[in-house]
Amino acid sequence: MTGMERIKDKILEDAKLKAGDILDQAEQEARAILDQASLEAAQKREELLEKAKADGEQMYRRMLAVAGLEGRKKLLGARQEMIDTAFSKAAEKIMGLPDRQYQELLEKMISEAAAGYREPSEQAAGTGVSQEYIEGEVMLSEKDAARMDEQFIGNINKGLAASGKKGTITLSDKRIRTAGGFILKIGDMEINSTFEILFGMLRTELESDVVSILFGS
Repeated sequence: MTGMERIKDKILEDAKLKAGDILDQAEQEARAILDQASLEAAQKREELLEKAKADGEQMYRRMLAVAGLEGRKKLLGARQEMIDTAFSKAAEKIMGLPDRQYQELLEKMISEAAAGYREPSEQAAGTGVSQEYIEGEVMLSEKDAARMDEQFIGNINKGLAASGKKGTITLSDKRIRTAGGFILKIGDMEINSTFEILFGMLRTELESDVVSILFGS
């Protein structure tokens, strides 16, 4: 073996030894890396599980809250529907009265509205109901006008006179769009006593009583 060959062999031998050392070190480092990675992975897994558990609990609570809110909304909606029904049924009963009773109701309401009328100047001065002669006309829907008999206006004026108020009420040829009730026009003022307006006012006044009756609270 020549000197050159020996040098080559030595280089190769040293290289092999070095390679072995490098390989051993690489394997150790790799194991260390894998061990660290496994440890971190385990820790991450626990963190993810804890987070998933927390997120799950949070989602569960959120679902309960949403379900509770929806339940309350449905309950409130059902209560509101019952209140609406109570008032609409009351209106239906009024409009469903026999013609004679319905006419008497309107006659009384119109007489009272006319008797309670005050001139704007009187309202400002607070002098009470005027005794001056008044003239007015009552407007009805087409349906209600057809239900009234020939004594309708005469009975209104009798009721007005009985209250101590002097005046004459006539039936207007003009028809209004309403489920029931009337509009009384005196001078430039209109007294709107259509059922839409009246029941709206009554609802504001009576809704708490209706709630107590329906729900006991």
